[in-house]
Amino acid sequence: MDNDIKAYIIDFLKSFTRVIVESNLYDKEHPQVKDSANDAVFKFKRLVEKLSLEKISFALWEGKFLMNGLQITTQDRLPNSILNIYKLHIDSIEIDKDVSNSDFILFSKIAASKQNPDEFIKSNNIKGIKVTRDKYIKSKETGKLSEVFEINGDIKEKDFESSLKLIVSRLTDNHEVQQKIVSALLDKFRTEVENLIERAVKEVKKEKIKVENDYTRTQSVISNIAASEITIDKDGNIIMVSPDAEKITGKELKEISGKKIFDIALEEQIINIANEIKTVSDEKFNSSVSVKGKSDMIDAIRKSTAMIKNQDGKIVGTISVPPNLVKLKEVEQLKSDFISSVTHELRSPLASIKMALDLISRENIANQNARVMLNTAIRNAERLNSVINDILDFSKLQSGKMIFNMDKHSPNDIAQSAADSMTPWAKSKNLNLSVVKNPLAPCVYVDRKRTEQILINLISNAIKFTPESGNITVSIDYDNSNPNYVKFLVKDTGCGIKKDDQEKIFERFVQVAQGVEFGGTGLGLAITKAMVIMQGGSISVESDVGKGSTFYVFLPVHKGQTLKAEILNFEENKKDFSSKPWWKRLFRI
Repeated sequence: MDNDIKAYIIDFLKSFTRVIVESNLYDKEHPQVKDSANDAVFKFKRLVEKLSLEKISFALWEGKFLMNGLQITTQDRLPNSILNIYKLHIDSIEIDKDVSNSDFILFSKIAASKQNPDEFIKSNNIKGIKVTRDKYIKSKETGKLSEVFEINGDIKEKDFESSLKLIVSRLTDNHEVQQKIVSALLDKFRTEVENLIERAVKEVKKEKIKVENDYTRTQSVISNIAASEITIDKDGNIIMVSPDAEKITGKELKEISGKKIFDIALEEQIINIANEIKTVSDEKFNSSVSVKGKSDMIDAIRKSTAMIKNQDGKIVGTISVPPNLVKLKEVEQLKSDFISSVTHELRSPLASIKMALDLISRENIANQNARVMLNTAIRNAERLNSVINDILDFSKLQSGKMIFNMDKHSPNDIAQSAADSMTPWAKSKNLNLSVVKNPLAPCVYVDRKRTEQILINLISNAIKFTPESGNITVSIDYDNSNPNYVKFLVKDTGCGIKKDDQEKIFERFVQVAQGVEFGGTGLGLAITKAMVIMQGGSISVESDVGKGSTFYVFLPVHKGQTLKAEILNFEENKKDFSSKPWWKRLFRI
């Protein structure tokens, strides 16, 4: 397959994956969801146009991922967000060239809906995407030709017509039939050649017009962003300067006329000019450009302007912001780096503090005031640890650097490990934290560390919002009516959540508790939901005000999958915009 086409396919699959993830994280009207859907539509239309197709079918067959019957990649290279759709007994997904962004957004929720795929598509009025049950059957060998007709060097020295007559003579001995066949073939050949020449001429004319249009468009774009002009001759000497250009250079025409553009003494201006300025040249065009000006100003201008290109890579416009806004964005990046570095530096000493507090809490402390102070220290250490982890995890999710090492694990062991991590904090509040195991529950296919973190986040919330002497239960459930998932439950006897607020709690920077306020980032449940969805699961909550809450986490059963590491999306980790350490960039060293 052509590398350009494969790149288009991969670009579309990346965008499609982002739509699935973000549609399940945010509301369908969220700007980020809409932007991702628009990007997926653009890249899919670019792909069908490149292939000259009306629709494209993506299928999963015998561990291979196929596009219109051709293998693109293997099943283990696909992200879980796409694989989860095929787990609904779907053999192939057919996307029409007129698919809309709404179709992509609605279709992205098909795996989480647990509905019959056909009913889901019909009920959501999805027009541009269909699911089919086509099976790909490997084509059989049809055998080889029983006879091979070979012509040796008999036609090597002959012209085309003589060669044709020789070949036809070997097919039949009838001279009249030979003449008819040769005449018909020559007429056909002549017609085909004329058609090919006509098409070639049309293509040349079409390319000529395309080149002229590209030149005119680029010239129009450049002319539109500059209100004045300087005219030079074929040797680069200045011959005309408009009044506005005189203001930019700070010099009148009589001062610089006849001089080369680079000979002008400029301080605050930047000159950007092609090395090849002649209109006609018999040699290959030199596309290099020379730039003159202060390096920091050149860098600021470059960072403040972006080119807009069409799908063929031709410049069709520009988008610019004032250079001072570019500096603000750089400061935002420095701030992000600073926060990330500081939180990383805090983790190690905080881990030592938590371990020391845990060891002290196991001692028999008779002094009641000392016990109260110790419990307060444990709670504050856990709160600080939660804030640091939330910031780091949110940063990883935003940048696409969170990795999931998917493998086979016992759900009972995961639940017990998560509960053990939170036991000291629960005891400091005199809460009963228990685990109810299920020996019949099968192993799950998850990242153990991330899944423990999911449960720790939920237990942490339960501890925060459950009053003293309350109960928190972590349990495992498995039902044959839903054999593909194991259910984790975290139940508390806390203050509860209003019905109207139960959807909001999974959004970023949201904290909702009935009648009480607690510290924190408000990122915990948003991060938890993201990690559940990225592992092919789902999360929900049931709660009554004053009676407590129960969180349900469904995670996929292990069915022989092999160990693999999956990143949040297809994109490679983006390099930092500077090779300098963050602290040097922060203090401009």
